[in-house]
Amino acid sequence: MWVSSAPLRISLAGGGTDLPAYAHRFGGTVLGASVDLRVTVFGRRARTATVIRACLDSCGSADSVDGLANPYAREALKRYWDGSPVDLFSAGDVPGGSGMGSSAAFCVALVAGLSGKERSPHDLAMAASGIEMDGLGRPVGRQDHFLSALGGFRQLHFATDGRVTVEDVPVADDVVRRLDEELVLHFTGTSRDAGAVLGDQARAAGSGERGTEARLHEIKELTGPLREALTRGDSTEVGRILGRHWELKRGLGARVSLPGVDRAYRDALAAGATGGKLLGAGGGGFLLLHVPAAAREGVRAAMAVHGMPEQPFRFDPAGARLSRL
Repeated sequence: MWVSSAPLRISLAGGGTDLPAYAHRFGGTVLGASVDLRVTVFGRRARTATVIRACLDSCGSADSVDGLANPYAREALKRYWDGSPVDLFSAGDVPGGSGMGSSAAFCVALVAGLSGKERSPHDLAMAASGIEMDGLGRPVGRQDHFLSALGGFRQLHFATDGRVTVEDVPVADDVVRRLDEELVLHFTGTSRDAGAVLGDQARAAGSGERGTEARLHEIKELTGPLREALTRGDSTEVGRILGRHWELKRGLGARVSLPGVDRAYRDALAAGATGGKLLGAGGGGFLLLHVPAAAREGVRAAMAVHGMPEQPFRFDPAGARLSRL
């Protein structure tokens, strides 16, 4: 039996510039961090004649890989499974499609468990991202897989030739504790398929649409000021940069935001939040806000009016984990 897990992530700046449609032309840069919310996969040799029994998107049995409902599991098993009967079960700390990289974390954890050898975090991230990008043809980048496999605060650089390089971002322990207190997540109540939202953006970037390119250029440039704010411990500036990121991101496509999210965001700012953005591709999921301590209760009350509960979390440097029992 084995148990593997991988963290979810928060993308702080540069999100979207890792998409191949942009990165292969201009190079991309993303700054993000792993959190203590995770996806866990359990696997064991099956004691039945059924080839696969899986509790993934839904519970059921299958006599072949193609019979599985979960596309990520299908592709991972095709690539990394030895063919012996297996029971699989997965669980996540947040709903899928909520902008925190849960599909990438699932792929990272599943590849780690299915592989017959220990993989480096870089190799694990490349293998997991290959499931989505090459195997399933999804219009996504590799930032989620790298942040999930490696953990910590990282700046990722996506070269035009497809290479990925990683820099550690030094954030002092007292700054991390302040961010834990002042950055809050609220669930919008809406989940979505990131591929559908990112597909619009990828098509616009790939076609050379000038407005999309200009916004992505500026989003990429925000990684520098955000890194400076993190390293000097200026959490208020982090909030302002998140807000600018969201202003730019909303112009990338009609499906990036929702009217209800825009109203809730305006009310959060009026209650004292300094800035924030929807995580991931947008279109729903989690809204990340920077909220000074004095405004915490007011913002919480404002979000409650919109039916958007708070999701507790903390930053956690741990990347993917695997235990064989």
